[in-house]
Amino acid sequence: MVPPTTRRRYLSGLAIAASASLGGCLSNAATNDDDPDADADDAPNDESEPDSETQPSSDDVSGTPETLLRQYVETSAEASDPAEVGAYFHPIHPFHPDTLEAETAEAWLLKDDPVSEIETETTDRDVTPNAVLSAPVLQASSIERDAVADALEGERTAVVDVSVIDESGETTAFNAVTVTADGEWSILAQGIETDDRPKEPSSFDARVVEDIEFDAEADRARVQLVDSPVADSVTAKAETAYSSRSSSTPAVIDYFDLSLDPDGDEVVVTATVDGETRPVHREQYPVADRAVDEISFDERPDTELFDATARVEFTGEQTGDRIVVESTVQGDEASIEPADTATHLTVGVDAEDDEVVVTLTDGEEPEEIHRERYYP
Repeated sequence: MVPPTTRRRYLSGLAIAASASLGGCLSNAATNDDDPDADADDAPNDESEPDSETQPSSDDVSGTPETLLRQYVETSAEASDPAEVGAYFHPIHPFHPDTLEAETAEAWLLKDDPVSEIETETTDRDVTPNAVLSAPVLQASSIERDAVADALEGERTAVVDVSVIDESGETTAFNAVTVTADGEWSILAQGIETDDRPKEPSSFDARVVEDIEFDAEADRARVQLVDSPVADSVTAKAETAYSSRSSSTPAVIDYFDLSLDPDGDEVVVTATVDGETRPVHREQYPVADRAVDEISFDERPDTELFDATARVEFTGEQTGDRIVVESTVQGDEASIEPADTATHLTVGVDAEDDEVVVTLTDGEEPEEIHRERYYP
């Protein structure tokens, strides 16, 4: 259990960069500290500014975000003490030595594979409390929004994309939010949501699917409808087996039966409301090979960010570069890379009506693998 974070533990660093702007803007001093090829014209002129070295400004920060991430990756592969790795994190982060329990620190922070190559790039992205809190580790912790806002206030921030190649040739990519504290850069979050895909229109008042029952022996699925479906028409189909059923009077239908392809299929249910047709449910088959195990909804979550949440449990069968969970009405997202490391992801949902969509990226194009609506 991560102990609660207090303001006292990190407020001491807020005055270090009080004049620096937010949103990832870095001064030349921050971006060129360790660049041997930096333009000499950008360096301070000792003749015209004789006091520039002996009297540094109060908002000077040592190092750069990219240097920080390189050192973090190298230390995680070389260190034997997880506290050395945890020291790169901001004091409010669950991986900081003051908050991470010793018995779990080694599993979280130390890597077995030696590093062959590290590439880093600082990107121009806004850093907001919502963006920081989209990181999976922070979503699973007890960090409050106010604590994140205080950690960002008056500090320099930058988002760094990192690509790591180990000696076996395997590449791991992630992003990290860095922020200044006590005159140094630190890691505030990893794996924040940066997906720029257009969102679906959120408002779609359809209540259709109650449950889907699978019969593995007969390779069939029964789509159970809610007692009083809210839709003008409903269609259920098996994507691979081309089995489908539909009705323009769903109020008098209890269920649809579909035949499935035993080698792999998906059940997709679409609904039409006021002339607009959208998918409202999707599940993979066979159950033993699916990525999503179950989705549980919490109408009284232990967080002040959302009135309700959805926790997506994964089976461990998923493979790919990245898996994303999003709520289409609330607009919250969580993701993790690579996909096979995900055990669960939690997103905020609208307390009155929402929809949870899971997509998997393996290559270039994301593929929707699960869709489920929330009926409070």
